[in-house]
Amino acid sequence: MKKTSLLAAALTLIAAGGAQAEGWTVTDFSSVSDRNTCMNYAETTFNTYRARFGAEGFTGRSEWTIGGYDLRGGVIDGLFICADESGLVAPFLVVYNTDDDSDAREVVADRLGDIWDEIVANGGTAGAVAPAPAGGGTK
Repeated sequence: MKKTSLLAAALTLIAAGGAQAEGWTVTDFSSVSDRNTCMNYAETTFNTYRARFGAEGFTGRSEWTIGGYDLRGGVIDGLFICADESGLVAPFLVVYNTDDDSDAREVVADRLGDIWDEIVANGGTAGAVAPAPAGGGTK
C-alpha cells in the first residue's frame, strides 16, 4: 500500500538522521486539497503549539514534510508528512520520543492533533488562545 510505504520511508529517514526513538505515535488526518495547504497547516500547528505550551525548538521543512523539533525538551519531536495520493494530499503526523515517557509523547500528539483540527476548521489560522482539550486528532 502506498501510504504504508511512505510511512516506512519516512520512519527510515528519521532513524537515519540520528533520532533513535523509544516510542512512536502516528495520527492520520483527513485529506486536504493540495500539498501547499498541508504544509502551511502543519507549520501553523507547530508554531501554535510552541506559543501555547512554551516549547523551545525549531521547525525544519522539506518539499513534503514539516518537522517540529524539541517539543518537550530535547526528547519529543514531531513530523507532519504531506503525502500526495492521486491528487489529494493525505497528511499524517509522527510524534516520537527518545526517552521512555510514552505518556508525555501521547499528550504532545493529542495537543498537536487538536491544534491541527482547529486550524483546519478555521481555514488555516488558530482560533482559540487557550489550549484545546486533549483527545483525538484523528479523522
